[in-house]
Amino acid sequence: MKGLVLSGGTGTRLQPFTWSTPKQLIPVANRPLLSFILWALQKVGIAQAGIITGDEGLERIPHKLEGQIPPALELTYIRQVGPLGLAHAVKTAHSFLGEDDFMMVLGDNIFDLSLGEAVAVFKQTGADALLFLTPVDDPQRYGIAEVRDGQILSLVEKPVTPRSNLAIMGIYLLSKAIFPAIDRTRPSARGELEITDALQELLNMGGKIVPYLYRGWWLDVGKPEDVLAANRKMLDLLLGTVPADNCSVGLSSSVTDSTLRGPLIIGEGCRITNAILGPYCAIGRGSVIENARIMESVVCEDVEICNLEAQLYKSIIAENARIQGQSEGGANVRLLLGAGSSIIL
Repeated sequence: MKGLVLSGGTGTRLQPFTWSTPKQLIPVANRPLLSFILWALQKVGIAQAGIITGDEGLERIPHKLEGQIPPALELTYIRQVGPLGLAHAVKTAHSFLGEDDFMMVLGDNIFDLSLGEAVAVFKQTGADALLFLTPVDDPQRYGIAEVRDGQILSLVEKPVTPRSNLAIMGIYLLSKAIFPAIDRTRPSARGELEITDALQELLNMGGKIVPYLYRGWWLDVGKPEDVLAANRKMLDLLLGTVPADNCSVGLSSSVTDSTLRGPLIIGEGCRITNAILGPYCAIGRGSVIENARIMESVVCEDVEICNLEAQLYKSIIAENARIQGQSEGGANVRLLLGAGSSIIL
């Protein structure tokens, strides 16, 4: 079995952050989103994975994943000519996937449970496809599966009148049977080859599609609040909730006259002086924090935050940004800054 990770989305709801960084590289607990997916693939025995991306991702992703890739996982980068749909991405990867079964994961998804049980079900049932499903409150936003007595009856992308609340998560187990189904699929109203439509076509062709109800935590990271929620969850999972043990500080970083409240992670080469950090902060490597209070925020690499009277709260600060305080006041401040930004408060 091979892996296929889709990383071609533009992340418009995360601008200005995503003007400089593909959303699949957004750091969560100081690790790119993609790295969590790659480790999850490796843990179920996948040794080869393809990453589908556009031209920008081809330039940025290999550099950002340096040191974050499981050593036993061989990566192949596959260029998609444009955002033409998930089924188009699968078709683009056909030569890489060959005749093998594969696990496809959307690169902006994050989850907390092992994928091993689903792989076992897929193999035991001899399915052409296995779909990860989870109940949602707003089914109009997702591909929706209608399931009765353990059988999938229909699949509809973003239905106006949903027949269920079971959303198709961004994780799929697929066989080579998906390729003829994609060939029979027509572009949707938005001009894309939808994977949901291709799977419905597979059903129409008599293919066996197995539903798999995912029982863990899952998040499609598309908005700033999703980034913060993912950071919070991953810090809890990685560091635990015991106050004495849940602060991680890089060995080459210095912390002086400061209070650290976990869960909290500080990367290598940081300088923290007279600061109160946490809980739920991730501070990227090489950052400088002086005379500032920060909580529930994601601060990327090489950021400087100095002399803030206000507390920085639920913020996302991209790499090489500069925040300087001059005015008095103790209110919370929320910011979403792109790379290289400079702001005086």
